[in-house]
Amino acid sequence: MTVTLRFRAGFEKRLAWGLPDVPSRKLCAMCAGPLPAVPLMLWKDDGSGASLCDKCVNEWIEAVPK
Repeated sequence: MTVTLRFRAGFEKRLAWGLPDVPSRKLCAMCAGPLPAVPLMLWKDDGSGASLCDKCVNEWIEAVPK
């Protein structure tokens, strides 16, 4: 199944992207809270990454099946 992610307005401005080729942080890139065992990870074309906790995923992202 293919899923499209929709982000709420302002998502990109609040997200703290990690630098390319640097290990991911142990904290949520939105709220700096602890991450679950398997966080949602996002990547940009330049290699920057961000990990999100379940609370922020539920608040900021909507998954739409295609």
